Amino acid sequence: MFAYWEDGKEEEGFIRYLTPIECERLMGLPDNYTKYGVDGNIILDSARYKALGNAIALPCVEYIMAGIKDEFLTSAQNEQKLE
Repeated sequence: MFAYWEDGKEEEGFIRYLTPIECERLMGLPDNYTKYGVDGNIILDSARYKALGNAIALPCVEYIMAGIKDEFLTSAQNEQKLE
């Protein structure tokens, strides 16, 4: 959901909901990633919003996994030095 208003004209503001494609982009997914199901049928927007709401953003996952990888490599290097 996105709210917009100009200073002094708050009463004239409006709320615009994000489209499923905009939500996919925010999550780091390609456009229309959630548009089709396994069977090839088009998925309702409400189901797409639910799936995206229960997902983890790819940039966050990549950052976390890179940190885990670095920690493993550092740990392995430290173990080799002790031997």
